[in-house]
Amino acid sequence: MNAVINSLKLTLLVVVTGLFLCNAAFADENDFRCLKSIGLKNPVRLQFTFRADKDDLGYVTYQRGSGRIQVKKISEKELRRVPGGRPSEFEMTWEEVTPEGPGGRYVMVSQGARLYDFKYRGRKDGKVLKFEEDVEVFTEKGCNWARQN
Repeated sequence: MNAVINSLKLTLLVVVTGLFLCNAAFADENDFRCLKSIGLKNPVRLQFTFRADKDDLGYVTYQRGSGRIQVKKISEKELRRVPGGRPSEFEMTWEEVTPEGPGGRYVMVSQGARLYDFKYRGRKDGKVLKFEEDVEVFTEKGCNWARQN
């Protein structure tokens, strides 16, 4: 009887450990977009990452930047409800979180996986940069800017 109980305890331990490991793996699978600015001679490239564990937090990494910039979703509004069970169109505004306080803002319009509009407005100068998806640098692990044209 003790052998059966010990075997069940061991099986339960293996299952619970497996669940924790799987959960950690899924938490690391963040959604991201590779983007490049439009209308500049030397495009600005960035990776916008949506955190899997918190849907109102993310980060931005610039191609020539010094690291991740934390962002927080400050608004989300439904622009258009689409009939037929398709996803609605939403506008989301994200703000940079810096040690100095709020930074620039990113505004995106999306419908499901489709990104229709993406803009950045600098906090200090108010300059607006418009971006488009940069599918040529997209990999499953992130934006690979070495692959750019």
